[in-house]
Amino acid sequence: MANLMNIITQQLGAQAINSIARKIGGDSKMTQLAVSAALPLLISSLSRNAAKGGTSGLANALDRDHDGSIMDDLVGFIGGNRQNQKSGDGAGILRHLLGDRRSNVEQLLSQDTGLDRNATSNLLETLAPVVLGQLGREKRQNNLDENGLAELLRQHQEEEERRMQPEQRSFISNLLDKDGDGKIDSDIAQKGLGMLGNLFGGR
Repeated sequence: MANLMNIITQQLGAQAINSIARKIGGDSKMTQLAVSAALPLLISSLSRNAAKGGTSGLANALDRDHDGSIMDDLVGFIGGNRQNQKSGDGAGILRHLLGDRRSNVEQLLSQDTGLDRNATSNLLETLAPVVLGQLGREKRQNNLDENGLAELLRQHQEEEERRMQPEQRSFISNLLDKDGDGKIDSDIAQKGLGMLGNLFGGR
């Protein structure tokens, strides 16, 4: 199976990035940087949740609300043309993916990309349905059951972790495991997106 991150990155071409930039009020270069950092965090969080036993609920959510159809017209979806309101419920998806850690992720993305917190929040809410949309498409096209879905995410996570340096793996784990109390450890805050930019910016 193809790498989930690579597929989504290919789908988010220049036109889609420009549409996201207009939606969140950022310039295209800044938006591309933020997307390059935010997408892997969302997919890693999804993979971690599934590894902790969340595959059944994820499979049901994909079957019910995320069949991948939004990927047929990403620019239209980004612009607000939603045929299924649940498939575009970015805030609801983020509650499941990030929970209380959302504020920590937004803080780091904002401080190191130059996007304000509202723009960063809007960006994450835009990208979350894209991640589930592509995963739903993979599930449907490859006829994946719960085990197949778990294996797809496991393979993705293993591939990403092989590519990372130990310090990068530790950084992601610390960020995604924070309790969301609104305070980020000083070492995480100091590294910030400098770490994420080095990790994901070259895609």
